[in-house]
Amino acid sequence: MHTAAVFVAAVVVTGGNAVAIRYSNRELDPLFGAAARFAVAALVFAAVAAAGRRAWPRGRALAGALLYGLLNFGLAYGFIYEALREVHAGLAQIVLASVPLATLLIAAGAGVEAFSWRRFAGTLVAVAGIAVVSGAGTTAFSASSLLGIACMAAAAVSIGAGAVVVKVFPPVPGAPLNAVGMAVGAVALAVASPLAGERWRVPVRGETFAAFGFLVVSTLILFAAFLYVLRRWSASATSYQFLFVPIPAVIVSSLLDSEALTPALFLGGLLVLAGSYLGLRAGRSGARRAGRTAEGHLPGDAAARTDAPGR
Repeated sequence: MHTAAVFVAAVVVTGGNAVAIRYSNRELDPLFGAAARFAVAALVFAAVAAAGRRAWPRGRALAGALLYGLLNFGLAYGFIYEALREVHAGLAQIVLASVPLATLLIAAGAGVEAFSWRRFAGTLVAVAGIAVVSGAGTTAFSASSLLGIACMAAAAVSIGAGAVVVKVFPPVPGAPLNAVGMAVGAVALAVASPLAGERWRVPVRGETFAAFGFLVVSTLILFAAFLYVLRRWSASATSYQFLFVPIPAVIVSSLLDSEALTPALFLGGLLVLAGSYLGLRAGRSGARRAGRTAEGHLPGDAAARTDAPGR
């Protein structure tokens, strides 16, 4: 019961992250805001690693940590922050709910898991859902909104690829992996920021400070909360966080950011969740046959081995 309560609390906090990013984006340019967030979080995780005398990755393990950071924090959050300039948090999280399915498909493509027709069917259903929420074939969304949705889809693929990297490369203790990964992501975002024509500025609005503080603190809270859950539940069960996060995200966004609750949002959201669930069920069936497969790690074990999902 306590584990379920922690899981629900973590999902609710995660649902608020996208709304906080939108508030941050109103004063801070997106890539700069993301870089600052992960720079602060990386320092905290480095302090935790030092205090716990955790071993820092070397050799192939370090290469995996660097690649994980580039994919999961640099590339993925570059897409996420940019997307949230154009789309509301609820819609963004619905598209991001395809992360578990994207992870499983990438794992199959990398040869670490067998292809599944059920998973392929789930992909088609999820893509149909994304088409519905994006208003494909209608004039419901502007070109910039469609670009934002495409960025969220790209972020889902980047997160999935990062999770596969965590599985393929040698394991690294959670705090060091997050410290290295977030530092790499922060550097990548900081380099990309001026190239994108962004300006670095210190925020002056109270709501920006509150949003940024929430994002940093929520990253640390999720680190502890998901580690607690992962020690008590299976990794695959924990990966269902992505399917539940759109619920609080839509609610918080409608209350704080004036997101319209349209029929297309609900119908498309249900299709995305159904497709992701179908794909996850296929992955779990494969895990039972093969023992320990990629789905046993991904994306839940990405959190298990990093000790934080970092959303």
